[in-house]
Amino acid sequence: MNLEQKIEIFTMRLAQDPYSRVFAPLADLLRQAGRLDDALELLDDGLIRHPDYLSALVIKGRALLDSGHVDQARQVLAGVLDRDPENFVVLRLMTEDARSRQAWEESIPLLEKLVVLDPDDDRWPGALAEARKFAQRDHSAGPVDSSFATMTLVDIYLAQGYRAKALAALSRMADREPERTDILQRIAEIRAEGPAVPADLEGGAQSPRTPGETLAGLGDQRTSRRTSEKKKFEEWIGRLRDDGGPSS
Repeated sequence: MNLEQKIEIFTMRLAQDPYSRVFAPLADLLRQAGRLDDALELLDDGLIRHPDYLSALVIKGRALLDSGHVDQARQVLAGVLDRDPENFVVLRLMTEDARSRQAWEESIPLLEKLVVLDPDDDRWPGALAEARKFAQRDHSAGPVDSSFATMTLVDIYLAQGYRAKALAALSRMADREPERTDILQRIAEIRAEGPAVPADLEGGAQSPRTPGETLAGLGDQRTSRRTSEKKKFEEWIGRLRDDGGPSS
């Protein structure tokens, strides 16, 4: 069953029961299909009736990140974390956002929670140590111009197949430097390739990269780990769909 067929089935379920929670998995399917405006409109409408449905708020946060509304996404995800401090999905999303902005101090408490919640994953201790190191460096060196590093981050995301993340990073750069036509051109080129559908749960927390590091081979470095994370997210969405109606 392809994505459009699933969207059609869940659309019919929602039409049969407009007050059900099936709006959330439907919105996530729309998000995966690149129909971000439709997904956000559906989520806003459903959350009027189900304002405390945390899974829907998580999906809204992801859709906002994918659409480049990063500040709004942070507010939504932070609100979920206030009510569910150990929400693993939100902690990962917020960690990746903080690391993409090189907000090392902001990422540290998030990574500390991930270390405790997921002790079997060796990424978190390493990422936490690096965040602390970079935070200390920033304290010593003062503000650093990160525009080149941000463009490098875009290249890393594209090398790994994460077009939605690349677009979100470029949107932040365009907001900060609206006069840069090269950023707008890059955004147009990526969007011309079609809807940006993340390959998995935002790819997991990656090790920070400096401008001098090579991009060669990044697409193959974490294949098995990304496959595992994709399976975890699919299981989470499956449980969410069970909440809204029979699984398809």
